[in-house]
Amino acid sequence: MNTPLPSTPVKPATRTRGVHLLLPIGIALLALLVSLVFFSPRLWAFAHPMPGSSYWDRGLQFMLQVEDPFGAHLKDAGLTWRLAPALLAHGLGLNGRAALVFPWLGLLLLLTFCAALVLRRTGDHLISFLTTTLLGTTSAVLTVTGWLGLNDAWYASALLAVAFLRSRTVLVIAVLVGPWIDERFILALPLALWVRAEALGRDWRPRLAVPASALAILLYTVIRVFNLLHLPTDAMNGYRHFMMAGFYLKWLPWAGLGWFMGLRAVWMLIVVAVGGECRRADWRPVLLWPAILILGPMLAITLLSADSSRTTTMLLPLVLLGVERLIALRGIVETRRVLAWLLVANLLLPAMQVTHQSGDIINLLPIEFARWISHP
Repeated sequence: MNTPLPSTPVKPATRTRGVHLLLPIGIALLALLVSLVFFSPRLWAFAHPMPGSSYWDRGLQFMLQVEDPFGAHLKDAGLTWRLAPALLAHGLGLNGRAALVFPWLGLLLLLTFCAALVLRRTGDHLISFLTTTLLGTTSAVLTVTGWLGLNDAWYASALLAVAFLRSRTVLVIAVLVGPWIDERFILALPLALWVRAEALGRDWRPRLAVPASALAILLYTVIRVFNLLHLPTDAMNGYRHFMMAGFYLKWLPWAGLGWFMGLRAVWMLIVVAVGGECRRADWRPVLLWPAILILGPMLAITLLSADSSRTTTMLLPLVLLGVERLIALRGIVETRRVLAWLLVANLLLPAMQVTHQSGDIINLLPIEFARWISHP
């Protein structure tokens, strides 16, 4: 006979009530170092501005937006709504190329936040390091290190705050600010709230899954249309032709590859997070509602923005929940072993950025360093 799992995934007796800030920062920096060694940015491409390339286009537009958050004439529909990063960077005085530091600050925040959360909720230093380093091998980190001007880590941090922090004040702030960091936050919010209910042992109303997901998709679509209306005429006409011609149907077959590349071996933790309690309940409330909250928003992002590998950033709360449920199922020692093997797998598996109908392989640091040295 199977023993029911606890409603709250893990409450180890060794849970720490306070975590010294230096330890999570140290874990975050080490995780970032591992990520950069195994999944290096294009050093040669970052040496000089390259308008028209995926490495620089968003960065150059973000620099313009930071200079004048409300008045910049942007050709990138994705930045029109995302005022919070530009306003904060502008307030910090990050002008010119200094604005490109801002996404990396978000990256350090995300990794430090992840390390601190796992430390507080499990009390295990090794699990905190392995989880944070695993996060460093996913698209949530690799898009920021690989392409300039992307603030995915900032909105991912807001999602983790929604999912795991008990403070209602923090919850309200994250919900109010998150959409202005990236409208993808709206799509990911229902799933983050489901994780919050699971992680904090709160009641969840399954009937809310479908309307919550549908409302999130509707709001996201409205915002995307709003963004288009504020583009210069030539850019808006080009994007409209792009969508009306059905080009999104051509990149849709790439979605599966992009979704896999976003997490690779870490998908196992998503499976554990969603299906870890199948032994104690009917499959429908355990699997169906999370599936609706995951697949609907992911399809919406893929169809409307074509960045299929970046889409998996919205699943980060599930990754941490998966770690906790793995502890509840297998214990601390076995969880360490599983996370270590997942990390080895993700460091050895090929990784690429998948967008539209193309994939950009991410190389080791020595390879990119050699390309940088030899590049004219």
